Amino acid sequence: MNRYITLCCVMLLFVTEARAFDYSISGFGTLGGAISDNSVRYQRFIDNDGTVKRDSLLGLQFDAKLNDKWGFTTQLILAPSTDDDDVITPQLKWTMISYRPTNDWLIRAGRISLGGLLNQQNLDVGVSYDMVRLPNEVYLLSSSYDFDGLSIAKTWNTTDYEVTLDGSLGMQNRDYRTYYNYSDTAVFYSADVTAGGLILTVTDYDQAMYRAGWHYTKIDPDARQGLLSEYTFVELGGGMYTLGEPVYKSETYGNTFFLGARFPLGGFLISAEGTAVVVEDFEAGPPTFAGYISASRKLGNWTPYLTYAQTWSDGLDTWRKVQGATAVPSLGVTQELIDDGASAMAIYDQKSWMLGTSYAFSPKQKLKAEVMLTHVGDRSAMFDGSIENENVMVYSFSYNFAF
Repeated sequence: MNRYITLCCVMLLFVTEARAFDYSISGFGTLGGAISDNSVRYQRFIDNDGTVKRDSLLGLQFDAKLNDKWGFTTQLILAPSTDDDDVITPQLKWTMISYRPTNDWLIRAGRISLGGLLNQQNLDVGVSYDMVRLPNEVYLLSSSYDFDGLSIAKTWNTTDYEVTLDGSLGMQNRDYRTYYNYSDTAVFYSADVTAGGLILTVTDYDQAMYRAGWHYTKIDPDARQGLLSEYTFVELGGGMYTLGEPVYKSETYGNTFFLGARFPLGGFLISAEGTAVVVEDFEAGPPTFAGYISASRKLGNWTPYLTYAQTWSDGLDTWRKVQGATAVPSLGVTQELIDDGASAMAIYDQKSWMLGTSYAFSPKQKLKAEVMLTHVGDRSAMFDGSIENENVMVYSFSYNFAF
């Protein structure tokens, strides 16, 4: 964190040394509460005791325009820590220098968000969209696309559309969260992540936006043993088996594909996105697919919406086999090891319906309320605990603002 603050200060010093520039300071925030009808925690914080930590945050952004070509942006938020569920910390989201040599080229360098999701750039600014929260089935890994790197974008303008192709390359040290059921403990692991990709965006100068993208990622864990690449099994006879020695690897590679669209249709605004995350030789994080579709309609100050989201993984058979292993303490395979080994797998099999509305006092103030029904199939790593073939209701309310 210190090196990013130092970088921010250096950039600010550069800005303030300019002879004349335009600047603005803006803020945003969400004060939200959520409660479910289940004691198993969902999305880190939501359970039947209620929480304000899932959606609440405060943010501050500084923008400076040195001249027609050079600019600077930094954004700081106060939100739950990425490596501790019990701590609220300041986090530097953006710190970038931008250079626009001509109207159709944009070069950015620094800490930037490089993802291909429709709301990637504004996901922390709750007042900029009507849903209480963006569907976690798709946006679960949204923070994975914040990098220290370089982005080069080229724009083509036609009479009806604006087309932008954005190529990027960056690095980050990211925290990955794993919940161990038997131990009843959330553990965070850090890794150095290098990524690059291409994002194609088409807009119609109004409400419509279409986006497709691809990211290639290299993950290099800080832990000495590396990544759990493969589970192995030892036959015991009589149809019984136990866990063998797991196979670890020092690094792995992955591909993420994005597809999204937002457009008006018969008085409704339709939004839909899909993602596919495919990591090489990584049984603890098998290929995972997700998508959602949402329809909203503006009725005066009200904007009700209905959203359906789903996510599923390819690794359920491996998860079932790990979970069904027999404990053999003499071989070092305890029930704790089996349960924690199974719960550490990032397996998802769930679908959600969200019915909600926003009420806009002004373009910079919104109240939101939502009822969400999530059905879990065999397993969902979004829950901290064992839950299968069960419905969970979540009730949420938030006040969103910007200034």
